[in-house]
Order: sequence, then C-alpha cells, then structure tokens
Amino acid sequence: MTQAPTPNETLSRKRPSLKERLAANIFLRFIKELAPYRGIMVIAICLTLCLAALSLPPPKIIGYLTDHLSDKALQKHSPVNLPGVFAILLGVAVFSAFFSFWLAYTLNYLGQRFKHDMRRKLYAHMQSLSTGFFEKSQTGKLMSTITNDVSALDQLVSGSLSTIVQDIATLGVVFIMLFRQSASLASVALIVYPFYILNYKLFIKHIKSTHHDMREVRDEMYGDLQEKLSGAMVVKSYAKERHEIRQFIGETRSILGLNIRIGAMSTALWTIAEVIGALGTALLLWWGGRLVIKGTLTPGDLMAFYGYIVGYLYGPTLRLIQINDQVARANAALWRIFRTLDTQPLVRDMPGVPPLPPIKGDVHFEKVWFEYEPGQPVIHGIDLEVKAGEMVAFVGQSGSGKTTMINLLQRNYDVTGGRITLDGHDLREVQLKTIRRQIGVVIQETLLFNTSLRENIRYGRLEATDEEVEPAAKAANIAHVIEALPLGYDTKIGEDGIKLSGGEKQRVAIARAILSDPRILVLDEATSSLDSETESLIQGALDNLMEGRTSFVIAHRLSTIIQANKIVVMEKGIIREMGSHAELLALDGYYAALYNQQFKVALDAAA
Repeated sequence: MTQAPTPNETLSRKRPSLKERLAANIFLRFIKELAPYRGIMVIAICLTLCLAALSLPPPKIIGYLTDHLSDKALQKHSPVNLPGVFAILLGVAVFSAFFSFWLAYTLNYLGQRFKHDMRRKLYAHMQSLSTGFFEKSQTGKLMSTITNDVSALDQLVSGSLSTIVQDIATLGVVFIMLFRQSASLASVALIVYPFYILNYKLFIKHIKSTHHDMREVRDEMYGDLQEKLSGAMVVKSYAKERHEIRQFIGETRSILGLNIRIGAMSTALWTIAEVIGALGTALLLWWGGRLVIKGTLTPGDLMAFYGYIVGYLYGPTLRLIQINDQVARANAALWRIFRTLDTQPLVRDMPGVPPLPPIKGDVHFEKVWFEYEPGQPVIHGIDLEVKAGEMVAFVGQSGSGKTTMINLLQRNYDVTGGRITLDGHDLREVQLKTIRRQIGVVIQETLLFNTSLRENIRYGRLEATDEEVEPAAKAANIAHVIEALPLGYDTKIGEDGIKLSGGEKQRVAIARAILSDPRILVLDEATSSLDSETESLIQGALDNLMEGRTSFVIAHRLSTIIQANKIVVMEKGIIREMGSHAELLALDGYYAALYNQQFKVALDAAA
C-alpha cells in the first residue's frame, strides 16, 4: 500500500497514474541509477566486447579446415597450417578465460555495490517519510521491496546486462560479416526474424503483467506473514493456528499458480523461438547446399556460415528472448522501487529553515485545525496555551483527538489550519529533527529492540556513557531488575523485549526518555499497562522526570493526573472543559462524572 496522495497529486483526475508514468520511462530511470557506476560499466562493456570478438574465430577455422582437409584438397596438396590452427584456438581459449574471469569479477562487484547502495537509498528514504506512510504500509511489504526487489535488480545488473551487450555486439558484427560473405545466404537466414519479433510480442505483455500480479500477491503474503509471526501470541491465544495455516497455504497457492503461468508462457515463448530457429537453419542449409552444388560457395564457407547463424545469430536472439523473464521480473521490481522513492513525506522542512534553538518549553496551539482526510476535520480550531514546566493532561473518549494533538505537537503531521509554536517558533519554520530532539516520548505500546538493555536505554542518546545509562535506569526504578539478571545491562531482551514484563518494558522506555533529557515530555498512556504496585514504583520517577519540564500526559486512569496544572477534556476534536482537577470537579460536568465513575469502580473493586 502507498501513502495517501498529496494535494498536488489530487489536482486532476485526468493525470496518468504513477504506475503509468513509471512504465513510460522506467528503464531510463534505471540507467540514471547506474550513472554513478559508469567507470565500472565501461570496464565491463570493454571486457564483454573482447569476449564477443574472441568468440568469432572458431566458425572461420572450422570452415578453413573443412575446405583444406577434404579429399579433393588433400589430393591437390593444399597446405594445411595445423600448428597455426592449434595456436589460434589455444590463444582464444586462454584469453577468453582471462577476460571471462575479470568480467565475472567486475559484474559481481558492480551488482553487489549497486544492491548495497540501492538498499541504503531505499532505507534512508523510508526513514524520511512521514508517520502516515508507515500507518498505511505493511512492514512485510516494505521489507520485500528492500530485499527481494533490489535482489532482482542485482541479477539484472550482474547477469542480463552483460549478456545483452555481448549478444547485441555479436549480432551487429555477424550481420556485417554474413552479408559481406554472401548477401543471398544471409537474406535467407534472416527470413525468419519477423517471426521472432511476432512471437516475442505475443507473450511479453502477458508475462510482464503476470509478474506484476505475482509481486502484489507475494508482497501481501510477506505483509501477512510478518504480522502473524509478530502476533504469534494472539494466534495461539485464540487457537487460530489451523486458520492461519489455511490462509498462508491459500496465498502460497496463488503464488504457485502465477509462477506456473509465468513458467508456461516463458517456456512456450522459448520453444516457439527454437522452432523458428530450426526453420531458419533448415532454409539456410537448403539454400546453401544449392550454392555449393552450383560452385558459388565452398563447403567450408557453408559450414562457417552455419556456425555463425546457429551460434552467433539465432543463438544470441534466442538468449535475448529467454532473458525476457528476468527483464520482466526486474521491470516489476523497478516499478515498486521507484514507487517508493517517489513517495514524498507529508511533513518536511521548508528550504533554508533554521534549527530550533534550545527551548524553555512554552507551547501554544493557536486556532489549530487538522484533518486526515480532506473535508473531514478531527481537530476544530483549538486554542491552548501551556507555560514552560506545566503538566497538561488530555482526557476524553477514544477518537476525541487526544493522540492527534500529541502527533501535531511532535509534527508527525502538519496542521491544516492555524499554527503550533514552541517558545514562539512556528513548528513549520524550524528544522524537524531539532524539534524531535527536544521532545521525549513514552507511549503505551512500548517498542524495544532485540539488543542489550544498555543499548535500548542508550537509544535515547547514543553518545551517552555507561555512567549516564545506569543513573537513568535507577531514576526509572528498573536498575534493581537489570542488576539481578546474570548479564546485567548486557542482557539481550529478545524481539520487542519479549523477555520482559509489560511494566519492565515501560520502565526501560522511561529510562530511555530520562537519558534523552528532553525539554518537553509526552506520556501517552505510559502507565496503562502497569499494576498498582508497579505504577507506584515509577510514579515518583515520573514526577522527578517531569519536574521543570513541560509535560503532556494522556491517561484513562484519572488518578495519575490529579496533580496536572491543566486537564483538557476533549470531545470530537474540541475542548469541552479545561482546568485543574479541583476546578473541573467543581464544574460537575463531564470530567466530574468520569472521575466519580472511576472512583466508584475502584471502591466496588476494593469491597
């Protein structure tokens, strides 16, 4: 799936689709991508041309031997330079081996460099894209683009391109040689060429289309596979293993069917091409035999002609047709790669904007409007002023706009109307990375990496020393847990911190935020997954962390936000109530009803 279209993309419904635009110039763009490697490519082309030239003498030598070793030629005591023939063939073999080695080495180097650089470019571009792109894209599909699609191009660069260059060069030289030797015989050999073209056109469109279909189905499979393997606990909890197996088999069966279809079409294309080549060979021998009988052509010339036609005219033509499958596969991969590279971030720096200087933490939402989809606003003209060091809590039902307000503050999205300022600086008028460096985030769905606890905490500030990591862990009240482990801070925690409990993962994330030392702190349901005992352990750490910092807290448990300077009650994208805990209770409105309901539930549970 791709990112939602930008306003420029929706100006005209008559504009061609991205896929149509790419189809027109996809290989031109591919050539441009190869431009940085022009030096290596020139070397590869020179080596290829040398190999093509070295492949030309053998048919001539066979023709020479045919004429000079016949009974008639021997009776005339025609001199036969067998040592010379031996020396030429040996020289051709040695030089061919030399050039083949260096060509293989050069192409492998080119392919590996291209694959490395393209993956780096794709990954770097993905990192620059906005949050919305990743919300609309399955991780498995993105991984498939970086791995499988780039690998398909590597095969094209390191294999097919060399074959194409060598065969085209060989065809050009052989055409000239054959017409100089016998124009009539060359014309007979070329009679079948239109059939090659018709055969190619008959199949290639369907092969390319099926390759695109297969890539789509395969990426769906990769996306589902990544989701289901990551959610293995959910699958097992609901005993849905058989369902997932059936679904996976269905997807692989679709891929199987498409692969069989591609194989059948490619085989048919190749087989028909071989029949056409056999027809051309038969015509050549029939007409060439007539010329030999007439005495206008020697048997040796016919054998040489036959060698060039079969090995150097029909052979390269058949190879060029055969690699259509690889080219079609590369075409599908190129389309997907360029589609990703053409996706532009919804949020980006304007040219020449300065970095955000160190801030105190004053935040102002000024008549802020926002809509994910055009014409469907989810934030309606909100005004909210927060002084440096204040704690602000957002309260409201799901979908009321709490998380959207935090996303706008982090500039994961740009406001549709109005503006947001930090210490008077409009977020859109300063560098994005300098905004996020001064905002620390602890979210409900804590993400930890499959590395050591030390490195997970250090992710908040990569240059931090061990002496700085450990105090952060102590401040988050997780140090005693870490130090009790056999490897301590060097303990690897598995994918997404699977070896830790939910509360421990949250405290590691809080330690990470403490280490980053942000001026603004965002806690999005940061204590929702903790039991009461664990919550009390870290609440003091959170209080210390928030001291002197501007803090924004989203919490359903109102007991965690009683001390907030401002509690903002949101409903359907507007601020319904705002004030301190005591002020909102005095209003006896929505917040008071919600608080009393939670208080009653807590009392009932205690009873």
